[in-house]
Amino acid sequence: MPVSRSGRPTAALLLIGARLRELRAAAGLSAREAADELGTSASTLHRMEGGRVGLKPAHVRRLLTVYGREADAGSVLADVERASRPGWWQAYRDVLPRSPADLIGLEEHAQVIRFYAPAVVPDLLQTPAYAEALQRVQHPEDDDGRIARRVELLTRRQAVLDRAEPAPPVLWALVEEAALRRRVGGPEVMRGQLAHLRRLAGRPGVTIRVVPMRTLHTALMCGPVQLLRYRPAGLPDRVLLHTLDGTEVNEAQDAVTQYLIALDSAASVPSSAPITEWRTEWEDPGA
Repeated sequence: MPVSRSGRPTAALLLIGARLRELRAAAGLSAREAADELGTSASTLHRMEGGRVGLKPAHVRRLLTVYGREADAGSVLADVERASRPGWWQAYRDVLPRSPADLIGLEEHAQVIRFYAPAVVPDLLQTPAYAEALQRVQHPEDDDGRIARRVELLTRRQAVLDRAEPAPPVLWALVEEAALRRRVGGPEVMRGQLAHLRRLAGRPGVTIRVVPMRTLHTALMCGPVQLLRYRPAGLPDRVLLHTLDGTEVNEAQDAVTQYLIALDSAASVPSSAPITEWRTEWEDPGA
């Protein structure tokens, strides 16, 4: 079971490794003691717990026995088997951004997703019509078929918002007023996009706030940002920085904290309002 082609651990391996690390800690065993039971080195066990090597079912089953968690073997081994399969997004490599493909896996496994959108509506919150209009601007060289595949990829990513098990992620989005007043695809597309945002905001666990253009705050300097949080808690938060060249992933605690502070400061602007209370010129059918 390989890690991603970029050499970065896949989201599935990271989560399984973090769970094994928590179970070892709960059993009161050091890495050296657990590795001795497995017949390997402590460094190898650390790589397994860090998602940096593939996991063999026999090794996982042995560790669970050592940790006294045989009852968890079925669910953990099922996760190991799923982690060995290529992600569904591999079929879209022809239109994937120039970023590690498993970024979508990181997104799919997150329990909390926070967005900051200074220029356009965040990907996961876009309607197909809005997404298509935006893709035509971002990829003017693409024909209709490739544009359709890009929108299809985005639509499949958005399925994370409707997943049944585990529960959908908690969403918190901070959108600049400029993103809602900028015409993408025309007034009809914008009316549909605003209505969609309001429907999403009506769901449990979804918060979408608008920051007026007249305000100045730290997050304005950082561009589009996505922060991901996971369970188990031993897996660090990650910040995804979206640029023209693709998406960069940073899990350094100092960097994550810096972006969290920037987003919190923007959200605390007194004039920020829920999307359900916001009005723009697009809502006038005659605009």
